[in-house]
Amino acid sequence: MVLTAYLVSGAAVTIIIGRLADIYGAKKMLLVVFICYTVGVILAPFAQEFYTLIGLRILQGVAVALVPVSVRIARDLFPPARFPFAQGMILSMYQGGSAVGLVLGAAVVYFVGWEGVFLSAIPFALLFLFLLWKFIPKVVEEKVVKDTSPKGFSKIIDIPGLITLILTVSTFMLSITFLGGGTDQSIGLFWIFLAIGIVSIVAFFAIEKRSKIPLVDLKLAFHRIIRVGNVIYLLLGIVQYIIFSTIPTLGQTPEPYGLGLNVLQVGGLQLPQALVFVILGPIAGILAVKYGNLKFIIPGSIILTVGILVLMFLHSSYAEVAGSLVLFAVGGAFITLSANVIIFFTLRESTAVVSATYSTMRIIGGAIGPVIAGVFLSLYTSEITTTTDVGTTTTTSVPNDLAFTTIFLIGAICSLAIIAFMWIMRRRALSMGMPANK
Repeated sequence: MVLTAYLVSGAAVTIIIGRLADIYGAKKMLLVVFICYTVGVILAPFAQEFYTLIGLRILQGVAVALVPVSVRIARDLFPPARFPFAQGMILSMYQGGSAVGLVLGAAVVYFVGWEGVFLSAIPFALLFLFLLWKFIPKVVEEKVVKDTSPKGFSKIIDIPGLITLILTVSTFMLSITFLGGGTDQSIGLFWIFLAIGIVSIVAFFAIEKRSKIPLVDLKLAFHRIIRVGNVIYLLLGIVQYIIFSTIPTLGQTPEPYGLGLNVLQVGGLQLPQALVFVILGPIAGILAVKYGNLKFIIPGSIILTVGILVLMFLHSSYAEVAGSLVLFAVGGAFITLSANVIIFFTLRESTAVVSATYSTMRIIGGAIGPVIAGVFLSLYTSEITTTTDVGTTTTTSVPNDLAFTTIFLIGAICSLAIIAFMWIMRRRALSMGMPANK
């Protein structure tokens, strides 16, 4: 639930923060978002009750909007020829940071406890907040919407659209979460939140269609390239979080069904993947600038799929899993170049909200992935007998090989779908005038 609170919060506000960045200025919103995150990080380790911690994680979740706001700043500061490198760097560092966080977080929890995760993040949060304030320049041209009517937030922002969007995203995210609960009560909550989400999204589209100041330009949202890109990022979120949520379970499950590792060793298992994300991301950006994004998005998707297929058949040893994750990371680094294709067809003044939209789709996919994994981890189990240090034996139920194979199979199917949508994106981009070397 702690992770869910973070993801729901991030998904609910990311598009709104992106829109505000396009209106009021990206640096202002970047600082607001990071101040929220920093306050949440500072207070979280001192939370005395569970729901206080949930509230602080909701506050931290606003930081998910850092990515689209950063993309807007990069587009303002970099010339068009260099922007693919800048956005590639941002997105790969986001992926790499997520992977590195899994590794370092496991180590901190193992030695210190969960409070140590937040305490260790405090100095970095304060440092980065200072660096953002001091060194990120303010772009004079960034305020693209001028308020010529009477002053007021509601004159610029579509308040009914804002409310229905938050309600839509948060209820859909919660319905996905409750779907993985497995109890009659959670299934009931799933249907309730799903119904609210459906009503909310219908209301949102009706409001935006009639609004003179829509929160989301529906014509832009359904652009032939952008809508395909959003589907790609939804599938990418599903695939990545299937892997991120399953690998720790595979690592800690006792042999013969898992690897029998402790928490620290599981972190080490994912370390090569994290390093590949961090190192290869800038390289992918450089290659995109030199040869064009369109040349790499399909090969990247294929490599990602190969990595998951290898993992599906070979996951019985440390080396097999680590090697498969490296392939997965290589493919992921090049898949993020598809974001450059999306932004190529986006007006500068809509950069942050479009970037926020595909980021939100990825977060929603990130909520679906663990639910899929959780269903099969609980569905396919076997009993094993273990002996404790004092000589007593215990019988426990653990996920078996069929569970892990099925989960990776679903990930592979989603990855094949990514290849298909990447092919559609490339074909459409070329037909709509995007040069092959862009």
